[in-house]
Amino acid sequence: MNTTLIVAILMVLLIVLANFQKRVPMYVALMVLPIGAALCLGYPLTEISASILAKLNETMASAGFLLLFALIYFNMMIETGAFETIVGALVKPFGSRMNVIILMVLTTALGLLCALAQQISVTYLVLFPVLLPLYKKLKLKPEYCFILVQTALAVMMWLPWSPGVLNVSVVLGCEPAELSAAASKAAICMAPGILFQWIYMAWRHKKEHGSLFLTVDGEAEAEAAEAQEASKKLTRPKLFWLNLLVFLLLMVGLLAFKLPAYLLFMIGSVYMILVNYPKDFGPLVEKAGKQYMSLFLFMVGISIYLAVFTDTGMVTVLGEAIGNHFPSFLARYMHVILLAVCVVCIRYVPNRVFTMLYPVLVTIGAQFGFSGLAMIAPFIINLTLATGSTPLNAPNFLGCSLLEIDINDYCGTAVKIQSVTNLIAIAAAVVLGIMPV
Repeated sequence: MNTTLIVAILMVLLIVLANFQKRVPMYVALMVLPIGAALCLGYPLTEISASILAKLNETMASAGFLLLFALIYFNMMIETGAFETIVGALVKPFGSRMNVIILMVLTTALGLLCALAQQISVTYLVLFPVLLPLYKKLKLKPEYCFILVQTALAVMMWLPWSPGVLNVSVVLGCEPAELSAAASKAAICMAPGILFQWIYMAWRHKKEHGSLFLTVDGEAEAEAAEAQEASKKLTRPKLFWLNLLVFLLLMVGLLAFKLPAYLLFMIGSVYMILVNYPKDFGPLVEKAGKQYMSLFLFMVGISIYLAVFTDTGMVTVLGEAIGNHFPSFLARYMHVILLAVCVVCIRYVPNRVFTMLYPVLVTIGAQFGFSGLAMIAPFIINLTLATGSTPLNAPNFLGCSLLEIDINDYCGTAVKIQSVTNLIAIAAAVVLGIMPV
């Protein structure tokens, strides 16, 4: 067996074991084990360092700087009380009828709408700060918000201008419009999965809290009132409309003009400091800095892991091993089986392993008379779903920080729910004849 393949498998297994044992921080395992694996393969430390720095620069450019300034801006924006005011306006028309089902349907609908821009980080930035106070008010887990929005993003990945369609069309050598038409059919199959999510989340919530509706807990209300009183000096009710206008301008810059997100939130952070907290900005910036540091260490670990996985050829040999050693008697169902396990696999393995298999899947499928487009189209939708439950995807750090949840804990919850969602979508595609078998 190829030495690189053996080292890759051992490295992944050790990282999975470290994740379950929890004896050391996950980011420590992601820093140490890949470097040890690269040294075992004979790569000099200078070459490993160059690969890591290149990947870390890429991660910081795509998510690191954005995350830093977004945390400063949104921490201050939350303290002003602006989002609480918006939530109050959203809840008021429903009154006592407001419940978690309405909130989940609203989350999915807003996710589908924002996904038209096909910018994952932008969708998180637009939705999560506004929805989080509402989830807290109804005591619904913020993890559910992330899962619902990510599923909506997956559904809309069929759009001709989506990165999934554009990238895969290059690999397959077909027109984006042609691939988009095939992916749109696979997207429809996600509908029963969304219904499952609503039912499951509502069931879990009712089991934990006894009601689907907005409830008043005397003790909790007292604690909330006390906390609100303590932070009252930081609220800025007189600046609400000005703060809202600046927030909307930032969103327009992101969605309509596609301006660099990190630059917009850098400007937003400066505005919040100069206008809202010229004397009180120190503790608020420090609070954002503490949040950022733990996330930064995780990003460093992920960058090291991905750099080693990619630049040592582990991705290539792992993809080839799957394609070459897949049981021949299951070859007809290779695309279905790989898609069925994608959520669990992408939790620890880069999704590039799957995209490298597309030509192999098309070749094998042709032997059974299957259309290459019909085989690969569901991967565009379902792999997007899977990338929402892994720390290997940089935007997930941003989403978790905006929702104030731990990324590793979130991924543990998301993998379970999204795995079932994935299987339901596959079953629907097979029953409807959209995925050939």
